[in-house]
Amino acid sequence: MAGTIRVLHVDDDPDFTELTATFLERENARLSVTSATDTREGMRRLDESDIDCIVSDYDMPGQTGIDFLDSVREEYTELPFILFTGKGSEEVAADAISAGATDYIQKELGTGQYTVLANRITNSVEQHRARRRSERANRRRRQTLTRITDGFVEMDADLTVTDVNEQTVELTGLSRETLLGMNYRADIAEADDNPSIEGYEQVIETGEPQTVEALSDINEGRWIEERIFPTEDRDGVYVYFQDITERKERERKLQTQTRRLQGVLDSVQAALWMRDTENRFILANQNYRDLFDIDSEIDLAGVDVAELFDQETVDRLRETDQRVLSRGEPIKVEEEVETAYGMRAYLARITPLFDDDGEVFATAGAAVDITERRERERTLTALHTAAQKIEQSEDEQTVYKTLVETAENVLQFDLVAVDIERDGYLVQEFWRYNSEGAGCLEKTSLESDDTFAARAYNRQETITVDDLREVDTKTADDDYRSALTVPIGRFGTLQAASSEVGAFDEYDREFAELLVEHARVKLDQLAMASDRRT
Repeated sequence: MAGTIRVLHVDDDPDFTELTATFLERENARLSVTSATDTREGMRRLDESDIDCIVSDYDMPGQTGIDFLDSVREEYTELPFILFTGKGSEEVAADAISAGATDYIQKELGTGQYTVLANRITNSVEQHRARRRSERANRRRRQTLTRITDGFVEMDADLTVTDVNEQTVELTGLSRETLLGMNYRADIAEADDNPSIEGYEQVIETGEPQTVEALSDINEGRWIEERIFPTEDRDGVYVYFQDITERKERERKLQTQTRRLQGVLDSVQAALWMRDTENRFILANQNYRDLFDIDSEIDLAGVDVAELFDQETVDRLRETDQRVLSRGEPIKVEEEVETAYGMRAYLARITPLFDDDGEVFATAGAAVDITERRERERTLTALHTAAQKIEQSEDEQTVYKTLVETAENVLQFDLVAVDIERDGYLVQEFWRYNSEGAGCLEKTSLESDDTFAARAYNRQETITVDDLREVDTKTADDDYRSALTVPIGRFGTLQAASSEVGAFDEYDREFAELLVEHARVKLDQLAMASDRRT
């Protein structure tokens, strides 16, 4: 789609807005970027200029990006709005989606983010413009259809045309003289299993009216809707028909748009749903179906929550929806839910939806999984307690013991050991092995550099290995499949091993390094105190 795309970028960092404008306009010559350093200036520029898309930061003085979005939506309900922020959290993403943001992008280092942002802006604006063109076309078609009167055809029992009106002449393109006397079966129908003929014959036989939608036998490629009635003596039919080609095309487009919308919803990481005021589903995305193990083939439209969940869950969902409906404003709910994956913690934002008369007709929800976040928070709290214990230690043995116990009990490491540097060797002095008969290297030379402990110590860097069988390095036991080794400064190393492949993720490494750093600082303090005494 050709034409300039006018972008309003709102961010309280003027240097960043200038940089963003430069890179966006360099990425796509169609983009013309106007910048504002606060939301008040952003609203003023929006009112004064013809803007196609807004790109906004989240964390700004006075108003957040979500607050700014709410203000924009009061006047510009459909304008594309992209949240472009360095505050990357599930809660911000859920809020942005629920508040009606078109897209959500987290700021990153490097210029590649501007390529992504430029593409998102272009796609959002083109989709918005396409929707507006489609809506204008649909309005014109509806106005045309309103002015058109039905065609009328009378046929006898043999389906020979006995009368037509002028509208039939216009709709078919055939003169009245040509139409009168034509036999529908012999002169018009193109197939033996013609749906129109079947409808005519059934009405003559049963005397019951019927409605048939079929492709026109006269105007190729056109759809008609026929309302068929029996004549007074049931020796023929009256047929009122209209061209419904545009309606069929709208239905086809609507089905396509619905499939695309469902595809977009299914691609969102959050679980999304919409329910009416009677707690019946309007829609739900694939993440929601996966969450509660709902078959993808089930059409959820009109399904009551009671048909899908146990009574406790039903009561909770109805209570939450009722709170939103009665208040008429969004609420946030943080709760633990029994899912297809076990008990998980979720943060949900449920928003009321209003019709043109200002009446609430449904609730829309977005939920993000915060189970890992909660677990990380609990781990950090426990690590803080361990750090306090390490700080209060009066000797090295207590430090090492606390280090090992915390790695085992808090970080849930299966096999944990601390090797102490002694005269050019790493000597294993503290350990916890949950597996009986687990192998160990009681003494490792720092000169060989053929073990992960020696390598981590000599290089003073953490080493994580997902699969020990894929590396050519000496291990204490062939049953070990993954390992994590963290140097404790000049004092030694903390080692953890597991019989599972890929047992240590980025958070395990981060937490282990944090714990070891507390231990290293305390060991330095104890060493300095010992040196002063001697």
